[in-house]
Amino acid sequence: MSDYIMYYAIIAGISIIAYWINYLRRSKLNNTYIKTHIIAEIATATILIYSVFTKSTVLVPLSFGMLLYATINIIGEYIDKKEIKMVGILIINIIILVFLINFL
Repeated sequence: MSDYIMYYAIIAGISIIAYWINYLRRSKLNNTYIKTHIIAEIATATILIYSVFTKSTVLVPLSFGMLLYATINIIGEYIDKKEIKMVGILIINIIILVFLINFL
C-alpha cells in the first residue's frame, strides 16, 4: 500500500473527528438526522484510521468509498449555501480520492 494512501487516510480520519468534536462543542443536537450523520462520519473516520494501522486490503477501499460517498453527499449543501471555497476543497478531495483509489 502506498504511503500517500496511508497518510491521506490518517489525515482525513483525524480531520473528520476534529471537525465533529468542534461542531459538537459549538452546537446542540436536536435533530435525529444530524445524530445519525455524525455516527456515520465517525464510523468513516474510525475505519479510515484503523485500515491504515491494519494495512487491510479490504478496509482501505471500503473506507475510501465511504469518504467519497460522504464528500459527494455533502457537496450539494455547500453549493446551495454558495460557499465556493468549501465546494473547491470538496472537489479537490474527490479528485484526490479517485486518483488514490486507482492505486489500491
